[in-house]
Amino acid sequence: MDFIEKFRIQRKKKIIHTILGLAFWIPALAVSVLDLTFSFIPMRMDYFTLVLQGIGLIFILFAYMYSFCPKCESLAGSGWNISECRKCGERLT
Repeated sequence: MDFIEKFRIQRKKKIIHTILGLAFWIPALAVSVLDLTFSFIPMRMDYFTLVLQGIGLIFILFAYMYSFCPKCESLAGSGWNISECRKCGERLT
């Protein structure tokens, strides 16, 4: 498998993990904006938002792990539309 195919698979995984991270962070933000005395679970809502943000952070870290170049193992670039590695110059798309 060449580097372009490996990076394409990594990009799919990066998008999935980012969406999953946001799926936990957006409800945490919504709950934190609401009154924290309201509770639909037997747990304080500020602790509940902390748990949601922690789970979301794990998915964001996984998304970061899939941002590396498959050839030189360094950060390929920032953003979503990475066409080549900024360190080794390998074409990734």
